Amino acid sequence: MTRVRKKVTIKEKVLSFLEKNRGQHISGAKIADELGVSRNAVWKSIKQLEKEGYDIKAVTNKGYCLSETSHQMSEVGIREQLSKEFQKNKIYYFDTIDSTNKKAKELAIEGMPHGTLVIANEQTAGKGRYGRSFESPKDSGIYMSLILKPSELAYQHPTIITSYAAVVVTKVVAEMTGKQLGIKWVNDLFLENKKVCGILTEAVTDFESGMMEWIVLGIGLNVSTETDIFSEEVSQKARAIFEKEGVEVNRNELVANIMSSLLSLHQELNEVDMMQLYKENSMVVGKKVLIQQGKEEFFVTVKDIDTEGQLIIETETGEVKTFNSGEIRIILN
Repeated sequence: MTRVRKKVTIKEKVLSFLEKNRGQHISGAKIADELGVSRNAVWKSIKQLEKEGYDIKAVTNKGYCLSETSHQMSEVGIREQLSKEFQKNKIYYFDTIDSTNKKAKELAIEGMPHGTLVIANEQTAGKGRYGRSFESPKDSGIYMSLILKPSELAYQHPTIITSYAAVVVTKVVAEMTGKQLGIKWVNDLFLENKKVCGILTEAVTDFESGMMEWIVLGIGLNVSTETDIFSEEVSQKARAIFEKEGVEVNRNELVANIMSSLLSLHQELNEVDMMQLYKENSMVVGKKVLIQQGKEEFFVTVKDIDTEGQLIIETETGEVKTFNSGEIRIILN
């Protein structure tokens, strides 16, 4: 299928220029001259961007400035934060969508390449494990899905790729915010005993060859969502990275760093080293947990996590075995 390349609008050109010069006042005349458009077209674009939520300061005799504290997300904003290696990757940005994973799967079926990103400011039907919903309020989170081709990755098994994503997000968040997240096996990230991030890995296998054709890796991260925006049930279990303090991170930069790290860090980490990082950030190793497997529930102690991402558990009768499917709940002392 041949896709028609999307024409870059004047508004997108203006936004790209402002992103490159974030924090600096630049006159409308200079912007118009640099972009080869009229001053009136620049003014109209600025007004449109302001309506869309961009924090643009206009000062007489100084010009326009995209605030350094503006956290509005956009395709242009993400692309400006990517290294040259990934700036040509396909990015599909939506202000509102039902599910980024659903859209990414549709695009994967159409043949979109490895590293294609689907990103949204809000999801109306975000997906979690076992068909659960993932609440995705607007303007405060990151809801992204990345199309991955197994042939392009150092790891092949979906569970290992989920573990890898958890390691990457934990690393990027620590570097950009100073917040240290804990990994709750297998796909959740926690801060102060509350969930801030969920990871959903979905794979499609070729019926004839039995080989995986592609993987959609979905990540939902609560950046600044206020607890009272969540439903009562979710607010008891979830929080944001920045809850009461001011937001200190640009969502575009955070998305770009997560995306580029996912697409590159696997080249530096073999499975053993990656799983070691996973264990170092685990919040379940050495802990007593409640395992839920279907209708069955039982208490165990997590002794270790093996190189395949399976839990090594010890039952209350002293039996040691592996556990690789189901859910766990940490028992707080």
